[in-house]
Amino acid sequence: MGNPFLLQACLRLENIPENLEIGKEYVFSKKGHRLYQINVPMDLRTENWKFRARIIITNYMLGNDKTEGTFIPVKIFSNEENEIITKTFVSDEEVEKIIKHT
Repeated sequence: MGNPFLLQACLRLENIPENLEIGKEYVFSKKGHRLYQINVPMDLRTENWKFRARIIITNYMLGNDKTEGTFIPVKIFSNEENEIITKTFVSDEEVEKIIKHT
């Protein structure tokens, strides 16, 4: 029997508000049971893996095959920063190729 939780290093959302504000609290909901660190900076990304901001998750709850919680942006990336950070992203597929060859 496996663990039904996914440990997450970023928050990836389908519908991110266009005008995020630093210090404002936002609500999120994700399918599945996910584990996040509380009050630890992590990236907020679009469904297409594009970076939008650095956030902290302030709380979350698990149940009924979903994870719901709140996050606060602590840095909003400029368009130039978004482009640079997105270009440096390493996908799961790239990591898996390396692991298979070691």
